[in-house]
Amino acid sequence: MSSSIPAQTPSYKVISPESSTDLNNFIDIITEAFASTALTTSFIVDNDKTPPPYPSPSIDADRRRRHFAQGILDSAHSNAELVQAGDWSAIALWEPPYFQGKAFIDSKASPGVLLSEWRGRVKAAKSKHLAMHSNPSTDSESNSTSDSDNNEPQLRPFYHLSFLARNPSVPRVAGSINAVMLPFLQRAQAEHVPAWLEATTPQAVKVYEHFGFRVVEEIVIGKGRLDAQGWPSVDGKGEGVTAWAMIYDPHPKD
Repeated sequence: MSSSIPAQTPSYKVISPESSTDLNNFIDIITEAFASTALTTSFIVDNDKTPPPYPSPSIDADRRRRHFAQGILDSAHSNAELVQAGDWSAIALWEPPYFQGKAFIDSKASPGVLLSEWRGRVKAAKSKHLAMHSNPSTDSESNSTSDSDNNEPQLRPFYHLSFLARNPSVPRVAGSINAVMLPFLQRAQAEHVPAWLEATTPQAVKVYEHFGFRVVEEIVIGKGRLDAQGWPSVDGKGEGVTAWAMIYDPHPKD
């Protein structure tokens, strides 16, 4: 990934948490962009105990929107940075090191079995790949975490990319994805901290690799229970849903 922002890249604009219009637009774009994401389907099916047939017509755009809405709103009011570029051609939600609210992954108070499994596997991956390897900082105002009662490692401060999406409803604007990605990766470089994300499709993995991320963990949930699209497996032999934990770390700790 180039360390400089190309001249043709549009500037990103920060979405105010006080603008209900912009927040609703952001949620609508995420809902549409992730309409067929297997991970999302699996969480909703598990939460709703959705009966057959599969695919189920009950999981429509409105249901998917409700899946995303509250977590995004909570993030927006908890120092996450929601940004758009190219007149809403591309959007992203970044949780910076000083983020103090609940990450989207933790926004649901009563997670189902699959979401709980997902949270556990992501937490384990972060503990493995983002752990402090030296004396931990005493700075409490960061998204580095520790749990001394459970002897869990303290995490390095990091940028978390919770969402990245192109807007399926408008023409692509050249450089809009760069605009919502590169400035934050440059900040991570300057601050000597990594960036982290969970990619939900092989196509997304390729996009993130272009920006310098690398896969550090393949995460599979619902093995035996789900097919690859996130729907319940009728024969109990489903391959499960796969996602990829990825890290951008130009200054890894030894």
